Amino acid sequence: MTAPPTGSNIHATALLLDGAGVLIRGPSGAGKSLLALSLLDHYRLTGRQAYLVADDRVDVSLGAGAIRMSAPSVLFGLIELRGRGIISRPAISQVELALIVDLVDRLERMPERPEFSVELMGLNVPRCPVPRGGMVGTGHQLLLVEEALRQLHPAAE
Repeated sequence: MTAPPTGSNIHATALLLDGAGVLIRGPSGAGKSLLALSLLDHYRLTGRQAYLVADDRVDVSLGAGAIRMSAPSVLFGLIELRGRGIISRPAISQVELALIVDLVDRLERMPERPEFSVELMGLNVPRCPVPRGGMVGTGHQLLLVEEALRQLHPAAE
């Protein structure tokens, strides 16, 4: 018998990029929303699938051995662009988590392997440490996330 789903609401931003659910975590002001907007625009401009799941608050639940992410209904399709306010982006209601992007305070030149996974809700999840906004350029941040996503399915290339 499968255990009932358990869930919570966390401070983060969630996206769907080419079928992979991405959770961006970091403290307030670290650049979660800006990185999310950059990823959404980059993927759409290159003809790939990109949807907002949730910004600022993400509902996460565990069920059937996977973590699902969704937006609280009042936030669906909305994301903050500092200096402009709340804007809308194409959104999807729920996705399965595939990668956690943690906005960090240091750029490690050659991170150790344990840095590339983290436990969430009792499950081991691939992790991508990315320097927070202002530490490196947006292009560098995008490359780090894209490489982490590529590593999820290395045989697909």
